[in-house]
Amino acid sequence: MSLFATSTGKGVKFNEIGARITGKIAQLPFEKQATKFGSQEPDYWPNGDPKMQVVVPLTETNAPREDGNDDGDRTLYVSSTAMKKAIFAAISAAGAQDVQVGGTLTVQYTGNDPASQNPANPKKLYQAQYSPPATGLAQPAAAPAAPQAAPAPQ
Repeated sequence: MSLFATSTGKGVKFNEIGARITGKIAQLPFEKQATKFGSQEPDYWPNGDPKMQVVVPLTETNAPREDGNDDGDRTLYVSSTAMKKAIFAAISAAGAQDVQVGGTLTVQYTGNDPASQNPANPKKLYQAQYSPPATGLAQPAAAPAAPQAAPAPQ
């Protein structure tokens, strides 16, 4: 992926149980440092390591358009372990090694973890589905062979 590629879609928000996003992978996912909630300040773990997230640019999504300038492109920020596991399971179920540009990804917020350590802000649970892109390598059906004339007797 080019270092000049950018993700321009609005961020996907899973505000309520049942929220779902479906879209085509617009470019290969990449890692980016997460920011502190409500700011643009980079976030770090207590040991000083940067908190990283996977950024998945999506196009042709099912997201409702917010205004006339909204093209529907969205960016899925994957920072939770639960979402990563759901997407990995979907990739595996599709028989793929990873997502590919043009593949279709669906992620749905299915509920809250009942064993969450913070009931005021419980861990979200997700399910995902992935379909690889069509390869375009399908061969056209072979034309039936024309019957050959029997050799003329000599």
